[in-house]
Amino acid sequence: MARRLISIVLLSVLGLAVGLATAALVERHQGNEALSVTFDRLHLFHDLRQAALEDYLKSMASDVRAASENPRVLEAMEKLNFAWKTYGPDARKVLPRLYIDENPAPPKERAQLLEAGDGSYYSQYHRAFHGWARKFLEHFGYYDLFLINPRGDIIYSVAKERDFATSLKTGPYRKSPLGEVFHRAIVNPSASVDFSDFARYAPSGDDPAAFAAHAITKGGQVIGVFAVQIPAEPLNELMQFTAGMGKTGETYLVGPDGLMRSQSRFIEKPTLLEVEVDNLSIHEGRAGKSGARIVEDYRGIDVLSVYAPVNFGGQRWILLAEIDKEEAVGTERSWIAIAAGILAGLLAMGLAYLLWHVLRSAPEAASS
Repeated sequence: MARRLISIVLLSVLGLAVGLATAALVERHQGNEALSVTFDRLHLFHDLRQAALEDYLKSMASDVRAASENPRVLEAMEKLNFAWKTYGPDARKVLPRLYIDENPAPPKERAQLLEAGDGSYYSQYHRAFHGWARKFLEHFGYYDLFLINPRGDIIYSVAKERDFATSLKTGPYRKSPLGEVFHRAIVNPSASVDFSDFARYAPSGDDPAAFAAHAITKGGQVIGVFAVQIPAEPLNELMQFTAGMGKTGETYLVGPDGLMRSQSRFIEKPTLLEVEVDNLSIHEGRAGKSGARIVEDYRGIDVLSVYAPVNFGGQRWILLAEIDKEEAVGTERSWIAIAAGILAGLLAMGLAYLLWHVLRSAPEAASS
């Protein structure tokens, strides 16, 4: 009886060991297979978002360059610059008073004012150009449009914020992103459209903004700069297209400072220039490398991460496509591994019992 009990225990231990080993092997194989399939999908989503980002940049560059060469813009640049000069040194005081301080519209709707009604050349030329400029913004989705003379004076803007009529050479916004693209456009007018990185912009309530600019030329001479203010919303919409990425998949952008350049799918508060991402994907992307790995993301959650550096109009960013590891690995495979382990354990026990029975019966048969 004791020998039989010992045999049953040994067979049970053997079956359990075989079952656990089988379950572990199946779990490992299925886990690796699930990770491989998910990484392949993330690479596809990453490539699609990168292509969409490049198309978005090309579209903006085309908008700005075409506008800088538009005869209506050239005419407005010349006439408004002439009108600016008629005010002399008082231009930076008179124009903000007329179009900002005494503007009857609310601050966010100052663009409604077609002219100040003072009978000046400036009001006449402003009215002639303002309708076209407003339609340009509405059609292409930019936040503001600027005409800047070669001396750095912002002689026209649609939104009429506090940057209007200031100098980008000596004024308070000379070191702003708008100031940066203006200077680059003036120094190299034949270059492609200049883009800035996103940064907080004081005249727009310190909201994040980026800018694009191109020189306005006539007869080979630079007569000004055409610039637009780029809002964050179109870029956020582009990154938050997550069809097919499951419950936790997302794509987003990170700047060289480690701060996000787009809105997180999982955080309601603004994340652009607010949330820092610091992991190996960012470190390698900042170094110009691309790859795929499992890292801890900005939420402290393990994710599958596909990353690569991208060029945003001369700005070096990192584009990431990620999904939570838990969703990528899934739970169904665990049940398959358990079932395989149980089946293998039972089979091992059955075979061992059959072998034990045969071996035990052999001496009895021989003795008889």
